[in-house]
Amino acid sequence: MSGAAFLQQLERLKAAERAWTAARAVLRRSLAFPPGTYPPAMPYVEPFVRGEGWVREAHYLVAALYALKDGEHEEGRTLARALRECMQERGSASVERRFLALLDADHDQIAFRLRQTMGLVEGGVDFARLLDDLLNWFHPERKVQARWAREFYGVSPEEKEEVRA
Repeated sequence: MSGAAFLQQLERLKAAERAWTAARAVLRRSLAFPPGTYPPAMPYVEPFVRGEGWVREAHYLVAALYALKDGEHEEGRTLARALRECMQERGSASVERRFLALLDADHDQIAFRLRQTMGLVEGGVDFARLLDDLLNWFHPERKVQARWAREFYGVSPEEKEEVRA
């Protein structure tokens, strides 16, 4: 299932307020466990997962992070961009250190690192894009990590205009 299709399922769940209250609590609690291993979260995610292994785990992880941010989805705002904004606002080197640790995260570390960095972010992120990125996280060429680095360290469109002037 694509990130956009999975996000639609999460947004449908969020629209049912009573169901969302219970689901949000369960999905947030699932962050304390390896993705896909907390049985109470399974009714909220399992019907929409098409795959095994990391594909399944990534869906559980995104659902839990979506619940952590209370369903605050902001289309087009990637996690890397959100972390860049956080670093600029706070002027803190610790945000950059956590971002670099996230880029280097292996299978055993990624859930913990994502939870840490998501906690730094104010506002929403593009959860559909996050799922799509996570599904490609372990590509041997590390294309997702390279794009995230460009988004975090790159020049913003506003800064490009200043450079041209």
